Amino acid sequence: MASGQDKIVGASLLTFSTVVFVYYTLWAIVMPFVDETYFLHDYFPPREYAIRIPCVLLVFGLTVVLTFLSMVMIKSKKKVEKKAA
Repeated sequence: MASGQDKIVGASLLTFSTVVFVYYTLWAIVMPFVDETYFLHDYFPPREYAIRIPCVLLVFGLTVVLTFLSMVMIKSKKKVEKKAA
């Protein structure tokens, strides 16, 4: 059974991801249809960052995952070579 701390961490991650999802959805999908002079535009960065930020995060995430996989494969190969010798 999950402890109270696990529930707090899970609830905070769920809340954070929901806030990020709603903010990004408003920024990327709704705000292009809102008049440029409307006050809500002050709370969002320029629209080109709506594409740049996810692309940079995707490249960074893929780099981390592929680096981890390559390191595991190299260590696995060394173990196999060590057993064969």
